[in-house]
Amino acid sequence: MRSNGVPNFPDPSGGGFPLTAGTDRSSPAFKAAQAKCQKFLPAGPGSGPPPSAKALAQMLKVAQCMRRHGISNFPDPRTSLPSDLSGFNGVISDIDGVILVFPATVDQKSPAFVRAAAACAFPLHNH
Repeated sequence: MRSNGVPNFPDPSGGGFPLTAGTDRSSPAFKAAQAKCQKFLPAGPGSGPPPSAKALAQMLKVAQCMRRHGISNFPDPRTSLPSDLSGFNGVISDIDGVILVFPATVDQKSPAFVRAAAACAFPLHNH
């Protein structure tokens, strides 16, 4: 991406690319670089089969548990990506087909998040 016109494109972190609010994903330069580099990306969140009803129900329980354990802005699980991600600043995870759209305000490395994840059986890897 950097060698194709997006000089501030970040290095991968936590299984994805943390795009900041300063990254204009709608710019012609970004779209052109993305088209050139698409072949290097593995399948992303939402590209696989939809989640089973069981997986979705389990992740809903996990989300509710995480919020009860102090992670108030833990997202509800989804079955697809949001249609408009322009200006999005956060992390998108795909766990067994269940999509979680984490806002940047969720620090998945904070001690509070790690404690809640342990209590709620939320995987801190593979997402």
